[in-house]
Amino acid sequence: MSPHRITKKEMKQDRFVTYSLQVSQWIQKHLNEVLMAAGGVVLVTAVLFFIFSSQAKRERKAAELLGKANFALQSGDMGGAVQDLQTVVNKYGSTRSAGQAAFYLAYAYFYAKDYVQAQSLFEKYVQKYKDDPLLSASAQAGIGDCHMQTGNPVMAAENFLKAASLSPQTFLTPQYLRRAASAYMQADEKDRAREILHRLIAEYPDSREAHRAKVDLAQIAG
Repeated sequence: MSPHRITKKEMKQDRFVTYSLQVSQWIQKHLNEVLMAAGGVVLVTAVLFFIFSSQAKRERKAAELLGKANFALQSGDMGGAVQDLQTVVNKYGSTRSAGQAAFYLAYAYFYAKDYVQAQSLFEKYVQKYKDDPLLSASAQAGIGDCHMQTGNPVMAAENFLKAASLSPQTFLTPQYLRRAASAYMQADEKDRAREILHRLIAEYPDSREAHRAKVDLAQIAG
């Protein structure tokens, strides 16, 4: 009887069995390491889930407080609004709602005539958040308004110009430029005021502020 010849298929099967045995032996030998690695993956997954779950809860809570504060502002409850906005800024500073809270809180203090605190919060928004170009420009202009109220028109003008540079394509930009010119006029820096008014007319000829700027120029010349 002739010896049985091993086919290619049988050879492949044999190699697979041998490899499987080797893997099984390696796992048995390193079982503790495998279990520890699997446990580590589970632990990391659990930690990540906890972090994202906690952050989601913080986001929801901050958004709820922000909505409550906005309602209080619209209702004229300035004290309640300030309290909730301050909580969002202080306790939930890493959330998306914190930037808006800082912005609204700054204006709340501004209308309460606490210009020092308002300016500090406007500056905080400009430096830390910057997620909304319109709000960033408005916050920069808010710094200018605070300087106007505290008798520093030159610094006010510079901040109005910064506000204009932050939003060069918005309808508010001509207003920021004219406010800068007005602040320079108040500081008796007429040449600087003229320069800005001419820029406003050249860059935004169809805006309402351009027509007003022409009147301002006539008044300076007169």
